[in-house]
Amino acid sequence: MKKLIIFLLLAVIVEAKTIKNYNPPKLSKAKIKKFLYLINKARSKYQDCGVYGVKPPAKPLKWNWNLYKAAYEHSKDMAMNSFLEHYGSNTIFDLTGKIYGESNQILRAKAHGYKNNDYIGENILYGNYHFDLKEVVDSFIEHDEHCPNMMNPRFKDVAVAYYRNPQTGLEFWTLILGTHYVKRYYK
Repeated sequence: MKKLIIFLLLAVIVEAKTIKNYNPPKLSKAKIKKFLYLINKARSKYQDCGVYGVKPPAKPLKWNWNLYKAAYEHSKDMAMNSFLEHYGSNTIFDLTGKIYGESNQILRAKAHGYKNNDYIGENILYGNYHFDLKEVVDSFIEHDEHCPNMMNPRFKDVAVAYYRNPQTGLEFWTLILGTHYVKRYYK
């Protein structure tokens, strides 16, 4: 009985560490459809991931709004603080950092309600002009470090978001991939 009470208390504490009422501007259905078409088209064929070798085709990904919120939070954080890194800035724009004391792609996904998120990948980029979705997908496929994430067959869900800093004009993109549930086998 004591173990059950402790487990329930821990579950409540973990559940309380989510960001509520965070509603970034949503992408249009047309943009989501185009993005999924582009990324899934890239995943449908063999890709040369440079030093990581040739990767075989992988199953299509599905859009996930919780991952989108995590991606948007990180894109805005990077844009407003002018940095490119997988960890958050620990400033007012790093919402996940405020509740966890730090932030990375796994904590951001968790903070925005993506459950069972023990397998998360993140690709980031920035530039001083407006990228279109094809350029973003192509950039990630052509980059040795990003290509394996794009082609990883374990990923099932995806989202992409960007934010342009109004002062600098720099545009920061975050693409997050996840596996919502990883089945484990124990012997």
